[in-house]
Order: sequence, then C-alpha cells, then structure tokens
Amino acid sequence: MPLDQIDYEKPRKDTRIDEIRMSFGDHLEDLRRRLILAFLGPVVMSVIGLIYGKQIVGWLVRPLSQILQYFGYPPQVYNHGVTTAFSVYMKVGLVVGLIIASPWVCFQLWKFVESGLYDRERKTALLIAPFSAMMSVLGVCFMYYVLLPITLSFLIFFTTGFPAPDAEGISKGGVTGWILGAYTEPGTEHDPDAGSSTDTSKTPATYIQVLTIDPPNPIEGQAWIKQPEGQYRVHISGQTVTYPPLTKDSMLAPMIEISQYISFVTLLMFGVVIAFQLPVAMMIVGWSRLIDPKIISKYRRYCIFVCFVLGALLTPADPISMIVLAVPLWGLFELGLVVMRISYRKPAAGGDSP
Repeated sequence: MPLDQIDYEKPRKDTRIDEIRMSFGDHLEDLRRRLILAFLGPVVMSVIGLIYGKQIVGWLVRPLSQILQYFGYPPQVYNHGVTTAFSVYMKVGLVVGLIIASPWVCFQLWKFVESGLYDRERKTALLIAPFSAMMSVLGVCFMYYVLLPITLSFLIFFTTGFPAPDAEGISKGGVTGWILGAYTEPGTEHDPDAGSSTDTSKTPATYIQVLTIDPPNPIEGQAWIKQPEGQYRVHISGQTVTYPPLTKDSMLAPMIEISQYISFVTLLMFGVVIAFQLPVAMMIVGWSRLIDPKIISKYRRYCIFVCFVLGALLTPADPISMIVLAVPLWGLFELGLVVMRISYRKPAAGGDSP
C-alpha cells in the first residue's frame, strides 16, 4: 500500500449516529422546525389544563379543606379580589399544561442534538431522561400525599393554638368601662345581661339535635349540630348547608386566601421536584467523572448536613416540615451515591476514553 494512502488517524471507539454533516442552513431549518413543534405541545396541553382547571384547583385545595374541617373550621378558602378566582384558574391551567408538555419539549430538544452525539452519549442520555421523569413524579406524589398534609396540619394547629382573649362583659369600675361609658346615651346604662332573661316559661320548646352522623334523609328546614366539628347544618332546598362552628376557643381563625395558597403549593412543589433530582445530578457527575464517589463518601456527614439545610430552605419555617423533607433527601443522597458508583468509570491507563 502506498504511504500516502495509509490512514494514520486512530480509529474512534464511538461513531456518530449521522455521519453526514449537515450544513449551517440545514441546522437552522431543523432548529426552526423543532422550536415550532416544541411550542405547539405546551399550547395544546394548556388548553386541556384550562378545560379541567377548576377540577385541578379543587384537587390542590382538598388537603387544606380536610385539615380545616378536622380542626373545626369551614373547609373553604377565600377570594379577596374581583379577578382573583379567574387569575388562579388561568395560572393553574397554564402551569399544568407546561408541566405535562415538558417531556414533549425535551423530546424535541433531544431530536435536535441527537445527530451530534456518539453512541455512548446517546445511550446515557436515554437512561437519564426516564430516570429524571420518574424522580419528578415521585417528588410530586411525595409533596402532595406526605409533605403538604404534614405542613398544613402543623401550621393550622399552630395558628389555632393562640388562646382566645377574655371579652366576657365589661368591668364597670375599670378604665375600659369608664371610657365606654362616655359613649352611652344620657339616662341609659349599658347592661350586658339586659337582653337576657332567666324566665323560660314563655320560651318555645325548640331543640336542635346534636348528632355525630348526618341524618340520612333530612326533611326541609331540619337543623342540627354536627359533632365533633361543632358545625351548624340546615337542610334547605334539597341540600345541606354548613355554617361555621358556633364557638371556637382561639384568638386567630384561619381565613386562607386562594391565590396565596396556590402560590404556596406551587413553590413547595417546585422545591421538592428540584430536590428529587439529586440522584440524577449525581449520576451525571459520576458519568462525566468530575468527582470520584470515594471523595463524596469520605465527606458523607457534611452532605447529610447539607440535606438538612436544603430541607429548611425548601420548606416553610417549621421544624416538622424540615425533618420530613430532610430525611428523604438523605435517602436520595444515598441512592445517588449508589448510582454514581455504577456510572463512574475510571480512565484507562493509556489515556482518557470518550
């Protein structure tokens, strides 16, 4: 073989998927097509999210309603603005649409960069993508079914733990009684017991039942008190109307605004989903050989401390929520360390391999 025909270039272990080089114009055309397809996905999914927007809002508010009812408060959130309900509906529908369409957007991005990857890089990316999606789903489920109920229970319990102020009657000889006396009309005297009477001979014998279970077939106008919630319920026009508890021995009553609650849940979900990507990040670090897993194992105690710091930063300022998130983060760190050891490959003695 002539010397000028010898190929001195070392053969590569990995081959590209597409050996034909695309021109710059072809790259731009492919990028434009992928961007259009990636944009259509969130638009379609957002329309579907808006169709079921009210049901999604109800699903998000359900844990709060259950906890409020357990503590004896109306299972409702409040709307303090004219456009608040509509803005919350739009926000939830659009965000849900973006979340559902995110795999489609990632798929279009993957198809754009696929032709420039080697076989080993392509296989690794195909492994990382479903692993990341699975951890995101686990993060959402953990937030909704574990972290959110625990956080709301603690916060509502703490809110209702303030003792109610003693406002029974007015001391006639005190400063408050003297000040309020200035607002009394001449010739009259305020008597807290003026409207009450101990003579019950002329009082109608009307009794309201105290029940632990709602009547199966209430009649029109029937009223009762539901225990242990302490709620006053009346059956009117074929439906049972529930009123707030008759009395509540607490200085603070939780009146939670819908927009503030949805923002709280959204931020909490975002933080938990990001935290659940820890094993994915450690897998990428191990695959790229940036850090040896033995080094991370050596500093395990510091990593556990960082997990508790992240638990405090990603949750409300209460110790219960911090621990509830920090302990799973610790478990995710250990899982990520195992995955990192599997994906880590030491460079060969003769040089780095791709």
